[in-house]
Order: sequence, then C-alpha cells, then structure tokens
Amino acid sequence: MEQQQQDRIMDGDLQTLGLQSILKMLALSGKTGTLFVHSGPETLSICLRKGQIVALREDGVPHPDLLSMLCLLGKLDAARAQAIREATRGNPSLVLPILMDQGWMSPDEIQQRLEFAVTQSISHALRWVDGRFAFHRQLLPLETRMRPLDIDSVLLEALRQADEWEELGETSFTRTTVARWLPEVSKEVQNIRLSKEYIDVLCLSNGEQSLQGIALVLMTPEARIARLLEQLLTLRLIEVVDTALEGALLQDLSNIIIMSQHTLAQQGQSTSPEQHLLGLIKTMSTCINGLFIHHGKYARSLRGRGQLPVSEIVRYLERRFLHPLQLLARQHYPILETASFINGQLDCTDILTLDKLVRGDQLEEFYWEAVQGLAAFLRMVFSEVLRDEVGNSHTGRQLNTAWKYFLEEIDREVYEYQKYRAYKTTQAGHNHQVQQLGIVPNYGIQQSEGGQKGLPQTQRRSI
Repeated sequence: MEQQQQDRIMDGDLQTLGLQSILKMLALSGKTGTLFVHSGPETLSICLRKGQIVALREDGVPHPDLLSMLCLLGKLDAARAQAIREATRGNPSLVLPILMDQGWMSPDEIQQRLEFAVTQSISHALRWVDGRFAFHRQLLPLETRMRPLDIDSVLLEALRQADEWEELGETSFTRTTVARWLPEVSKEVQNIRLSKEYIDVLCLSNGEQSLQGIALVLMTPEARIARLLEQLLTLRLIEVVDTALEGALLQDLSNIIIMSQHTLAQQGQSTSPEQHLLGLIKTMSTCINGLFIHHGKYARSLRGRGQLPVSEIVRYLERRFLHPLQLLARQHYPILETASFINGQLDCTDILTLDKLVRGDQLEEFYWEAVQGLAAFLRMVFSEVLRDEVGNSHTGRQLNTAWKYFLEEIDREVYEYQKYRAYKTTQAGHNHQVQQLGIVPNYGIQQSEGGQKGLPQTQRRSI
C-alpha cells in the first residue's frame, strides 16, 4: 500500500478536473505511467509512454465477442474462429495478434481497430461527471501491438463522438443495449432493401451483440449505431432485449423441463401397459400446465403491464391455445374433446379417470390415443411459447436443445409401447400358444421378482 502511495503522482475528482484536461496535461509533460479513471462500476486504465497512449483497458463492461461478430459478417469462418478461441484460452487481447500472425487480418486493419477501440472508450469516459482519477508511474503489463497514439488526435475524434451522443437527444439506447431480430425476420437479410450499413447492423443483431460491440466491429461511432438501431426498431426488424428478464425466463423454462423429466423417470416402474400410458399422460399434462403458468408470466403481450388480474391471463391463454386443442380433437384425436380449460389450466380429469368406466383393451386404446394427442399438443404449446417469448435467439436455441432431450425421452417411451402393440397385433392369432410357451413382449411386459409384469428401465439423458 505504501509503495502504491509513493508510485502515485496525482489523483483527484473528475468534477474538479475532467478527463480531457488530465490527458492534455499528461501529454504536454510527456509522462510515462498509467492513468486510472473510475466512475461507478466502470474503470478505464490508460497506459502512457512519453505522453502518448500505448494501451488501454476497460473494466466493468462486457467484452464483445469479436470472433462471433466477424463470423456473422462473413469475414471469418467458424473453424478459424474456434481455432483462435482455443489458442487464446479466453484472453480477448490475444485475438487480434493471432488474426494478424495467421494472415487473416492486415497489420493496418489491426492498428485501425485498436485506435478505434481506444477512441471509443475515451469518448465514453469523457461523458462521465462523477468519478475519480489517479496517475501512477508504473505501466500496466497490457498486451498490445498498437503503435503509440497522439493524445490530441485521439481527443479530437473522441470529443466528436461524444457530441454525436448529445445530438442524438433522448433515447432508450445505451452502449450496453442488446438487440435481436424479431421472430418474423427472414435469414435472407441481403434481400431486404436496406443499405449495407443497415444490413451489417442487422446481421450483428442476430448474434445478440451489445451496441458497444457492434460499434467496435464495424468501427462506427456508438451514437451512429444507436441511430441505425432506432431505425431498425421502427421498421420492426429488431427488438431490444431485457437480459434480466431473459435470465429469469430461461431459468423458469429450464426448471419445467427438468421437473418433467423427473416425473417421466418416476413412472418408469409401471406394472402394465395401461399404467405406463397413464404415466405418460400425467407427465405431459403436468408439463403443459407448467408451460401455461410460465407463459402467463412471460408472454410478450403481457409484459410491462404490472400485475395483471388472473382472469385476464386466463383469457389470454385460452385465446392462444384453446383453438389448437379443439382442432387436434376434431381432426385427429377425439379423446381430447374430454379435456377442458379451467382457470388457464388443461384439465384431463376425464381421461385420468377412464378406468372407472372402461377396462382392458378399450381402456388401453383410449389411453394410447390420449398419449398421441397430448404429445402433439405439448410440442405445439412449447413451440408457440418459445416463438413468442424469445424468438430466433441464443436463449431460444439453448432451450430448444434442452427441450429436444426431453422429447427424446417421451419418444423413447412411446416407441417401447409401439413395439409392444406391433407384437400384440402380429400375435393376435396365437394368443393361446403364446401363453403356453410363456412368451413375453420385449416392449417391457417383463416378469419382475414378484411374478408381476413390469416395464424395463430405459436409459435417460439428464439435462
């Protein structure tokens, strides 16, 4: 601590001495050392050698994924990007040097990108009102191949960029704003009649990049990117992402999938085909109702309206999902006509209590039809929930992957039953002989230790 105090040349409050004046003073005196500028959670570390900027580090803001953005722009292929990621081991400062060493980016472009990044960071810090600064003699060991920059030239461009933010006026966009495509936007963005500048921003938005990251990769001032995003928002091509909401949404849906998988695993000890089918019905109906509860909290048209009456949420869910259920019942699975919506939930009581009315093969047939119908409806509900809430996004792809694993478990259970049905059909004329020989279908009507028929345990993949 004492060494740090001796190493410190000056410090102070940004309200007393602004960043512009500090940098000019250090340039005129030809100082060598590191200037630390703090404001809230953000810190800017500027390394100077003989009054010129030789490196800069920005802490407290997310670091843009340059490799992903270059891939989105078609300037780098995925294989090369992966090779660089492995070589850098998560150190973003090594990305540009490797691109240059491999001949995938020219030294001039590297210098241009490094200069732009420095200017953009200083431009952002010039707008800080509250905060502190301190200048130390020691240089930070920051890795960079940037040629030294003249402070006056950097300040001139940084001030111009800061003025652009002021000219923009009131806007909801900040440098940490994340935008993404609306679900309706086609991947063929080149066919949309927009200038290349707009197309580039739109392509990068599909990767859910921050405004700051988009500005860095395109080497376009942040305020200019904000204007372009505002126009794309007006054209209904993008939307602004609430990352906190998406985190909660992702967690909630993941919990539903995990709980549904757990419920499915529990019914794996069924003692008969009827019980096995009944377990599938219970699993899928519980999962569907979990999705309804979730969607009542995160549906796009219900967001931002405060706490809504339950009756309004129920009406919304019925408008969205009752007609598809009725259509499935009329066209394919009549048994679903016995299911109904009650208070925004799917009520399958009549299906679950069918054993009080029918027995044997007829009960099994009703259950089998219900399984097929609910499986189709479950897929439909999840697809609609995901499309509405997150659209074509990274979060959507994550959830789709987890959902695929769960559906594979459902499909595996259904397949086992289908094998049993096929066996039963082909052996219909030989029942007496089968009983005499003690042949048991491979589907899972296996003899347990107590002599009862049971289902085999299938290997399940956990999420």
